[in-house]
Amino acid sequence: MRVSRDFTVDDWKALTFSSEDEWAKGVAIFKDRIETRYLEHVRALLQRKTSGFVVLALDCALIETLEQFRRGTRKTPQREGRQYFEAFLTQTEFGKHFDPTMAGMFYTEIRCGLLHQSEAGGASRVKRGSAFPLVSKTTDGTGIIINTPEFHSLLEKEFQAYSASLVIGHDAQQRAAFKRKMDFICRIEEKEPVGAVVA
Repeated sequence: MRVSRDFTVDDWKALTFSSEDEWAKGVAIFKDRIETRYLEHVRALLQRKTSGFVVLALDCALIETLEQFRRGTRKTPQREGRQYFEAFLTQTEFGKHFDPTMAGMFYTEIRCGLLHQSEAGGASRVKRGSAFPLVSKTTDGTGIIINTPEFHSLLEKEFQAYSASLVIGHDAQQRAAFKRKMDFICRIEEKEPVGAVVA
């Protein structure tokens, strides 16, 4: 089974993570997965003037994926989607643009609006152009305006920063969470500790 264009599950399973070289290879597999399944497609779509909705829909899928990597979870638990998005949009570089209220609006009106209604919900809007910052509130304060190219540009930077942090390896918990998520993707189940009692 392929995990990306250039790597298979066997490539991941062959890694022992016993050296920094091995970690660099593991991160390369992850980067190839995100690049070939998301980013190269989004870049092509951004050239089209009417691509705002589809680009943000893909960016929302990528945000959820990256937050699962940050937490080391197989998938987003039911009814916790808002928490995942709020965490990502306030705890990463996006936190310079989003407070918890705006992050909540993004989840309900952009992510859920695009997924469930194929449009931004409420008063929120999707725009592009230098006249708009990455995110701003609508005039009446009941919605948000997202500048799609600016939003995606920061998401790519956040992905690169996360990948670089994994290679540097100063955060053991971050690496453990990352490996756990990739193991889930590659169908490697966590083994019970020796002597563990299974209820």
